Amino acid sequence: MRHRWNLASALLLAALVLAAAPYCTLGHSEVTLRPVLDGGEVAAIEVHSVIHGWKFPFSGPLSVDAPVVYASVAGIADRVRGLKLSDSEGEIPLTHEDDPPAAGGYPYFRHWRADRSVSFPVTLSYRSDVEPDDARSGPPYGIRPSAGGISGAGAGFLVLPENVMSMVSRVQWDLSSLPPGSAGITSFGEGAFEVNGPPALLRQGWYMAGPLQRYPASGDANGFSASWLGDFPFDPAIEMQWAGEAYAYLGDFFQYLDPRPRYRVFMRMLDSGRGGAGGTALKNSFMLSQVPGMPREIATRHRDTFVHEMIHQWVGRIEGPSGISSWFDEGLTTYYTSLLPMLGGFQTVDEYAEAINTVAEEYYTNPARNWSAARIAEAGFGNAQARGLPYRRGALYFAHLDARIRAVSGEAENLHSFMREIFTRREEDDDFQFDHDRWKELIAERLGPEAVEEFTDILMDGKTITPASDAFGPCFERRPAVFTNGEGEAISGFKWVRIESVSKRTCREV
Repeated sequence: MRHRWNLASALLLAALVLAAAPYCTLGHSEVTLRPVLDGGEVAAIEVHSVIHGWKFPFSGPLSVDAPVVYASVAGIADRVRGLKLSDSEGEIPLTHEDDPPAAGGYPYFRHWRADRSVSFPVTLSYRSDVEPDDARSGPPYGIRPSAGGISGAGAGFLVLPENVMSMVSRVQWDLSSLPPGSAGITSFGEGAFEVNGPPALLRQGWYMAGPLQRYPASGDANGFSASWLGDFPFDPAIEMQWAGEAYAYLGDFFQYLDPRPRYRVFMRMLDSGRGGAGGTALKNSFMLSQVPGMPREIATRHRDTFVHEMIHQWVGRIEGPSGISSWFDEGLTTYYTSLLPMLGGFQTVDEYAEAINTVAEEYYTNPARNWSAARIAEAGFGNAQARGLPYRRGALYFAHLDARIRAVSGEAENLHSFMREIFTRREEDDDFQFDHDRWKELIAERLGPEAVEEFTDILMDGKTITPASDAFGPCFERRPAVFTNGEGEAISGFKWVRIESVSKRTCREV
C-alpha cells in the first residue's frame, strides 16, 4: 500500500528533521498568483511556484496534490490546466492517481507524481479555472468571478507539494490583467505575505483580488477589517462596523485569546449561478457568499451568519472523524450564536427567544432527528437536512449542559466557566489532547458518569433530547409544543416561553 501524506505527517517529519539538524536551513516556496481575464470576467488564476527544499526521506517520488472534491465542491483538480513540473534537467514527466472517493462529499485528492528523481529548486506552474455557474450549492471554497475580480479558498484552486520540506511560503499577486486600483487580500495578509509551515497551510485561507471595497477604507478597526466584491442588498460598511463591534465583544466574553487575533471578513456577490452560497469560517477569517435572485428576507439575514462564523474562532474543534465531531464545533457555535448577541446588547431578549425556539423547532421537525452521528457523517453534504442536525442537536445539548452545571454547582459555575477552562488548556497546554474520550472524562468529573451516558445516547446514537426547563436561563421555561414538519405532519416537541416576572436585566446576566 502506497504511503499517504497529509499535513500531520508533514509536521511530524518536519519536527524530526529539525530535531536531528537544528541548524539546517529550511526550504521555502515562492508563489505568484495571476488572475486571468476573459471577456471582462476573471476566468482563472495562473499559479507559478518555485520550490526550494528537499523531499522527505522514504516518501516516494516527488508529489503535488489538489482536491478532487473538497467539502462538496467538486472538480477542483479537474479544472487544473497545463500542470508542469521542471528542474535543472528540464520538464519532469508526471503520472497521476486519485484517492478513493470519500462518502458524503468530504475531501479526497489527486496526486501528481514525478516519474524520475528531481533536483531542487523545482518549478511548478498551472492554471486553475473558475468553478462553473451550475455548481451545486455548498461552502464557498471554489474560486468564482464577481464584480471584475475573483475570490475563493486556497483549497479551491491550489496545487501544492505534499512531501517536500518547504516550511515558508512567500506569496505575491500579479494583478496586471485586472482593472486599475485592484488589490489582493487573503486571510494571511494584504498584498504579498508569508505563511510559516507546510505548503498545505495555504489551502486554509480565503483569497480575493480585484477592484474590491473595504471597511475601513484602509488598515483595520481595532484589528478587524473587511473586503468585498459586488453590490449587496444591505450597506456593507454599516454591517461591517456592526460586525467589528460584535467581534470585540466576543473577544471580551471568551477572554482566552488575548489580545484578540486580527480578523478579516470577505464578502462576494457572485455575478451568476448558484454554487458557493453561504458563510464559512477559516482561520481568523470568514467568507460570506451570495448569489443573484436570493429572496430579500434571506439575503439580508446576515448578522447571525457574521456572529456564527466569528465565534468559530474561539470554539474551534474537537478531535474526531469528519462529520461525527460536528456536534461540538457547530453545535456549540450555534448555541452561542443565539445567546451572545443578546448578552452583549446586540439583540433584544425577544429576538433571543425567537432564535432559541427556531433552533428547537428545526431540531424536533428534522427528519434525521434520531439518526446517529455516524449516519449523519456518511450522508455528509448530500443531505442538507441531516448535515444541519448537529447544529441544532448540539445547541440544545449545550443549553441542557449549562443547566446541569448550574444546578450541580449551586449556580457557582456554568457552561461558560466550564468551557473557558477547556479552551484555555487547549490553547496553552501542548499535551492536552481534546477528543471525545477527554470530553467524556471532563463531563464525568463535573456531573458524574450518567453525563457520559447522556452524551452517547443523544449526540452519538441520536436519542431525542428533552433539555431542562431552565436550559436557556432564568427568563424562560420549557413548554410542550406541536410543530408542523415539511410534510405537513404534526410533530411533538418543546418551546421556551418568557417568564414575564423575571427582568430583562436578569436575562442578560451570565
